[in-house]
Amino acid sequence: MSKHVVIIGGGVGGIATAYDLKKLDRSFKVTVISGRPYFGFTPSYPHLALGWRRFEDISIPLAGLLPKHGIDFINEDAESIDPETNKVKTKGGKTIEYDYLVIATGPKLVFGAEGQEQYSTSVCTAEHAMELNKKLEEFYRNPGPVVVGAIPGVSCFGPAYEFAFMLHHELKRRGIRHKVPITYITSEPYVGHMGLGGVGPSRRLMEDLMAERSIKWVANVKITKVEPDKVIYEDLEGKTYEAPAKLSMIMPRFMGPEVVQSAGEKVANPANKMVIVNRCFQNPTYKNIFGVGVVTAIPPVEQTPIPTGAPKTGMMIEQMALAVAHNIVNDIRNNPDRYAPELSAICIADMGGDAMGFFASPVLPPRSTVLYKKGAIMHYIKSAFEKYFMWKVKRGDVAPWFEEKGLEFLLKVHPIHLCSDCSGSPGSAC
Repeated sequence: MSKHVVIIGGGVGGIATAYDLKKLDRSFKVTVISGRPYFGFTPSYPHLALGWRRFEDISIPLAGLLPKHGIDFINEDAESIDPETNKVKTKGGKTIEYDYLVIATGPKLVFGAEGQEQYSTSVCTAEHAMELNKKLEEFYRNPGPVVVGAIPGVSCFGPAYEFAFMLHHELKRRGIRHKVPITYITSEPYVGHMGLGGVGPSRRLMEDLMAERSIKWVANVKITKVEPDKVIYEDLEGKTYEAPAKLSMIMPRFMGPEVVQSAGEKVANPANKMVIVNRCFQNPTYKNIFGVGVVTAIPPVEQTPIPTGAPKTGMMIEQMALAVAHNIVNDIRNNPDRYAPELSAICIADMGGDAMGFFASPVLPPRSTVLYKKGAIMHYIKSAFEKYFMWKVKRGDVAPWFEEKGLEFLLKVHPIHLCSDCSGSPGSAC
């Protein structure tokens, strides 16, 4: 009997894992469960917020896509996981049995500052980005101060930087930049930290970029409250400050969603409810459960005065997916080889006419390689990658330009390493 692999989540992690599994072995059944009916290209959500992209440009309906590639799709939210009986229940009442389970749900958004969800928004989902776009259209007619920021515990800082820089570009294009003071308020110990402990000279570069664009920054503080006309924050000594804000975009922190919590404390990390995994992204207790993407519990790169989390970029997620697909297939084939992803990070912060790109390998210091580049070329590279990735998802192939050597090539681009022991923490070397 063929094995059944169930994947919860239809984002980058879920789709990449499904495609990698089918590339490696088409003989077993793969089912994707997601309450969201579309795949969305998350890195372009700030562009969606600014009206630089249409939703249909960066999304693909999954119901018509996945069956074309031999993958079943259930368009329902997963409600609970029973790791003892190997079953997933959906909110629509379905019970799905699995031989292997990949949890790639993405995060639950936690709006930790008082009033944050009511008076601010984010660019973490397409729905939030489109809501922000409506607010911006009204804002342009009657502009005022803007605050962009991140509350304690945030792990994804890139979209906040991008939004601040791109908003500057858009306001300048509209001829109203001089009417809009922009303040960047963050839990990072310094701008350019990005949850990675900095990447090369990122601190100096981000300070210069913000100074060039007349963006004021305040780092190493806690945003505690968001009101309709201001953002309130406090420093490490508990002293309170206010920043005027007619519009605010405050990044939430991430936690594991309820479906992960339903699997119990051996699957859900007690601190953040994310999936407990080892360096092979396999749950140490339930060996047939794996985690991929933002929902995995990766420890912070370093301890900071105000908590910050480790980001999981698209490249990191694709590395996780490739390693997990190999590990599942090898387990099915009784092959003892297990793989761990190297976890390298690429981040391109778009700024409108140009962009700043960073590459860090590995993510956990000390790093063997750090690269950075600023210029118009990086802006076009990010735009081109968006189109390439959407084409790749439609085609259903992890390495579409090399049919037979696709995986060999992908292993060079997204390196994973053979491990004799998976017991280390995620991101650690074999």
